[in-house]
Amino acid sequence: MGVTVVKKVGELSKRLQNGSLEPTMRRLSKYLVSSAERKINSDIPPENAPLTQAVKQGNRTLRDNGTLLSSIAPQNGSNWASANTNLVYARIMQYGGTINGKSKGLWLPASEKTRALYRRYNAQKPSELVSAMKGDGYSFARIKNAFFARRGKEGPFVLFVIKRSVTIPARPFLYIDERDRQYIDREITKALKKVLGEMK
Repeated sequence: MGVTVVKKVGELSKRLQNGSLEPTMRRLSKYLVSSAERKINSDIPPENAPLTQAVKQGNRTLRDNGTLLSSIAPQNGSNWASANTNLVYARIMQYGGTINGKSKGLWLPASEKTRALYRRYNAQKPSELVSAMKGDGYSFARIKNAFFARRGKEGPFVLFVIKRSVTIPARPFLYIDERDRQYIDREITKALKKVLGEMK
């Protein structure tokens, strides 16, 4: 379910001695990882939705807790190089799409405060957070698509925004752009010249 970008060398490589391009492919696979990191760090448009900006307290696209960046890994063979991530949600970040909620809808954190509560109670899902907060004296109310929490003298605040579906725009981060192509072609050409020179 993840995303992969692959660069393969053509027919010429099959006529070369086995494994002769592997060191180059190993370097290129690491380069493809750094290329993906460069793209992610460039804040790929479009900008985040207002709710996402409020939750993340900023507008850095594809960046939040570093999970996506750290998940991208190099792989290679004797005539190919790739970078990939196996994160389940990486595919929708790359290609975009719509996530439809189940019967109870999608419960989205309403603010950074919700995320702080997730961390405080070590919760992974909305139901776990609500259960942990209830045990700590919070009460809850749902009004239309907003789920509120309150405790004691602390005024009510929106804990979750509930939606039927969310559309994620495509923000491609694993692909070969012109800058990459020029670097890769240069490295492969150098490697081929070296190997062919050694075969004479």
